[in-house]
Amino acid sequence: MKNFLNIILAMCMGVGAQAQFSHTFNSSSTFSEVSSPWYSDPGCFASAQGYGQSYYDAVSGGIKNDVSGNGSWVVFFPVMDLQSGYSVKLTYSSSSTDNMMVNSVASSGTVNNGYSYTSLAAAVNPTTVTLNVSPNYINTQRLYLYSSSTDLTIYSVEVINATYSPGTGCTVTNGGGNTCADADSDGVCDDVDDYPNDPNKAYSSMVLPTNFMYEDLFPAYGDFDFNDLVVSAKREAITDADNDLRYLVVEAQVKAAGASIAQGWALELNGINPSDVVSVNGSEVSGNVMALGVNGTENGQTHAVIPVFDNVNKVITWGGGSFFNTVAGDPVGTGDIITVTIEFAKSSNLTVGDLDYNFFSFRTGDRSHEIHEIGMAPTSLADVSLFGTMADATNLNNGETYVSVDGLPWAISTSGTDYAVEKADIVEAFLKLAGWAQSGGTMYQDWHTNTTEGTYRNSAKIY
Repeated sequence: MKNFLNIILAMCMGVGAQAQFSHTFNSSSTFSEVSSPWYSDPGCFASAQGYGQSYYDAVSGGIKNDVSGNGSWVVFFPVMDLQSGYSVKLTYSSSSTDNMMVNSVASSGTVNNGYSYTSLAAAVNPTTVTLNVSPNYINTQRLYLYSSSTDLTIYSVEVINATYSPGTGCTVTNGGGNTCADADSDGVCDDVDDYPNDPNKAYSSMVLPTNFMYEDLFPAYGDFDFNDLVVSAKREAITDADNDLRYLVVEAQVKAAGASIAQGWALELNGINPSDVVSVNGSEVSGNVMALGVNGTENGQTHAVIPVFDNVNKVITWGGGSFFNTVAGDPVGTGDIITVTIEFAKSSNLTVGDLDYNFFSFRTGDRSHEIHEIGMAPTSLADVSLFGTMADATNLNNGETYVSVDGLPWAISTSGTDYAVEKADIVEAFLKLAGWAQSGGTMYQDWHTNTTEGTYRNSAKIY
């Protein structure tokens, strides 16, 4: 009896694209029928006959053993629209040579007369081959495989240039046998699909709003009030049915700008190549501060750098007074809500776990003058000659970056929403901040959220 283990179905849209969705399950050694989690309900396809017995069943689908002992039919694929030039990739291992047949069941429920065999060489380790699919049946079909081997292990099957399409009147059925609505036909039931009408989106992961605060006179201490630029931002990572990262949405709003030096704000995605980004939409840029590529990322960067805005003065509505929302009693201004959407290439195989955020500010009049949080690396375009000057004690060799000789930062992110008033040293407003920073973040982790007056904060110096 063949030993099929860990069969993974993957269907794709577009030549060379990754799976539209996938599923992993184990079949039993006796090959009692195993239902795929993606199959059509009764009425979409009729039963088909082969070798004197039923090897395809429209109700249950899945894997079904050829009880005559001549082999096992893998009737596994859901209904799909096979496009011209489609191909099937198989990853397998086997102790002997074998032939794998590819055929399909037409929408009429009959088996197509044409089929093709591919000779599989003996392989101790998992090996991937492209199976012959001639004649090439297109339009609505249901592919299946057949082999008579007794020691073949199939690890994965991938269909390229095919679109999952259950057809009119058909519903997607999960492995438990319960039907569910799937409006965008991505294989994720609508009740658990955060984007039920978009086949490129399925699951949403949110990061709650974070305040990013900057002292703009790096590498000098300046007034150290950390309100020269205050940005509140929230993030949403969106994955598709395969859990591949497809979109990142950053929604930002300037809360304060207590400085005469105009600044911009951007995001570096550490470890993500600029070519992994398909497009960036929503950035507020003038066009003469950052040189951007056609996909919206900054040119000349090793990692993808996404501009959010390049001039703070163009994304705020001034309330009045000498500074923007840093002087108590002055009229309050409002910041524009900036929504930046980054689309990632499906072929990049990124996951949410690949998101390594490095938000930073830079001077509008000097793009290379960057300010990052402690321990974050400068981008490829940063002016590294600033390091080790004035109060800065950056050591690029050991990763101690953007840290002062006193162990203090020039940029801070926190879940809190308040910040120091104009000209108030932040360590005199948030009394445990220095201890938190100098301990490397191990002590006083509640420095910003603890509201104990006189111990954790001095409210007179907080906006």
